[in-house]
Amino acid sequence: MDVEQHKSREYPDVLIEIIMDVLEAIEPGGWKKPQRLLRKEVKQLLAVLSALRDAGVEVTTSTERDTTEKSDLGVALHGGVAKQYAKLSATAGGTRSKQTKTSHRSTQTRRKEDFLRDLAPAISHALEDAAKLDGRNSLLVVLDDFYFIAKETQPFVLDHLHGITKRSNVWLKIGSVHSRTQSFVDGDPPLGMQPPHDLQHLSLDVGLADFATAKTFLEEVANGVLGPAGFKIRDVLTDTARERAVLVAGGAVARDYFDLLIAAADAGWEATQRSDKNADAFTIGAEHVQAAAGLRLQRKQTDLRNDAGREAPVLEKRFDDLVKFVRNRNTFFFLIRREHLDTPWGQEIVELEDLRFVHRIVTTRPNTTAWRGVDTVVFMVDFAALVGKRMRKAPVEFWKPGKSDELRRAEWVYDPDWTKTPKKLVQTRAEKDDSELLELPFNSSDRL
Repeated sequence: MDVEQHKSREYPDVLIEIIMDVLEAIEPGGWKKPQRLLRKEVKQLLAVLSALRDAGVEVTTSTERDTTEKSDLGVALHGGVAKQYAKLSATAGGTRSKQTKTSHRSTQTRRKEDFLRDLAPAISHALEDAAKLDGRNSLLVVLDDFYFIAKETQPFVLDHLHGITKRSNVWLKIGSVHSRTQSFVDGDPPLGMQPPHDLQHLSLDVGLADFATAKTFLEEVANGVLGPAGFKIRDVLTDTARERAVLVAGGAVARDYFDLLIAAADAGWEATQRSDKNADAFTIGAEHVQAAAGLRLQRKQTDLRNDAGREAPVLEKRFDDLVKFVRNRNTFFFLIRREHLDTPWGQEIVELEDLRFVHRIVTTRPNTTAWRGVDTVVFMVDFAALVGKRMRKAPVEFWKPGKSDELRRAEWVYDPDWTKTPKKLVQTRAEKDDSELLELPFNSSDRL
């Protein structure tokens, strides 16, 4: 189920629409008895849920007792829908008023969640029937881009979905961004799905911290695509370009990697057309990858505004400050004290990491006496944000043996008040020697 298409919906309507999506997906064709029974069951549920979704948030019902009978559900659900609800929720016995000798009027307020709780057993039964249909043994319900649901209401959605799938052969998989997901809220009673009892977190991200793994994975996928054409990725890209492509992609995200390669191939083709080189046999170099990276930044900024919603301005401001910081330090990297990641501004950096604007590299300790014993996390600002700037250094090749030690720079430690602590103008001889190790100028073909 694509949750993004419901991102404009408030709770509980978003929950109702997700359940409707699931029911529509399991509605079977065919005319055998199991298919016909399940199809009838699903259609009845969809009719009630559709009417419930279109009703107001709170449904106030009035029952007047004199010489007539009125349905308790007449305001919200009426006619055939009310009868179907009564049947599905097993409340038929209490849905009508009895005639009395005296006139009496009572009012009852019910929220949509009350109706949904009544329908939960019927929805659960339909899912279990679908799981057993055609000899299957289980049913997998996948909710993609779950973070498009407002964070404060996510536990309520998951609580209901957990209720209708618990103790059954129906499994839930929630695809989301970790920092933008709240699966559980403690209370009386607690709501949602609490890890590790009700759910398990599984990271699907292979980032730059696992550079070799990411590179191997991406190139194996690329070789599978290029194989039918009779060549491999190493025949198309220079060695430097292959490494730079993984850096720009920010890890093992095949979609971003292929988008980058296509844009780099276009840049290489255009460059070849403007030169005297053989246009039929050109190789994609690092300069072409970097040109493609510059085009990628605008799309990422658009994605940030779409994915982060109301928090986008705050995250954009934090990212802008990080870019200014690393440019001031003439680097691609910044360090954060580990405990600062739990602060509000540290959580903004974690969200930027989830949105792939910064990339976690390694945990280390700065190489100065003042920072002895202090753990810091090294991040790299997304390559696309710096490729258009006139950086004087190439990024540290941290994936190569011994190079990660070059990230242990105390002056790269970031905090929001960094502008009040200007970069030291005087360095010791040892620090100068260390900085010279970072002078990794690009080749003439690789210049930023």
